[in-house]
Amino acid sequence: MSDSRPVTNEPENIENDESAETLARWKWGGVILGFLGLQIVLSGVAVFLATSDPSNVIVEGYYEQAISWDQQRERQAASDALGWTTRLDLGKPQGLMGERLLTIQLAGPDGKPVSGCQLSGEIFHHARGGDVFKLHFKEQGPGNYTAVAPLQRSGLWELSLKTAGDTRHFQEKKQFRLKESGEFQAVATTPANNASNHQL
Repeated sequence: MSDSRPVTNEPENIENDESAETLARWKWGGVILGFLGLQIVLSGVAVFLATSDPSNVIVEGYYEQAISWDQQRERQAASDALGWTTRLDLGKPQGLMGERLLTIQLAGPDGKPVSGCQLSGEIFHHARGGDVFKLHFKEQGPGNYTAVAPLQRSGLWELSLKTAGDTRHFQEKKQFRLKESGEFQAVATTPANNASNHQL
């Protein structure tokens, strides 16, 4: 009498189950690691864009300026009390960077030129607030101070001026719009607290 029971290969079935389970573990583990890797890559891209985009600006010394607000108001009030006015003039573009000769005419309340000042400044385009160019002016004539600034981009520019080296501390902010044609137009002058009679 023959045995009709089916013949099973249990070790082979066990090995197949183990290999399928191992494959599933690797697959889902890979999916999880893939999502983690993608998160790291996206975070890195976000950090890069946030720190490398020149349109994003971290204001230098912002905290110190905030806690010394009263002293800054006093300095601005002293600057306003001088009654000085400024007029801006731009030369024609030159060079690869569109460098232009920037001239500041500095006058006292009587309209006479103010000479002997150590005038410095900073200028930046509003679309590229992170690209700030420092300017050191030289007096070329009574009350006429010049510096070279790279102004190849049209649009809105902001110029901050200040004097140092003597008891006459003057500071002012000016804005102007540079047109595609190379001409410029006054937008605003801000001696901070009260700006009305100053001109570009």
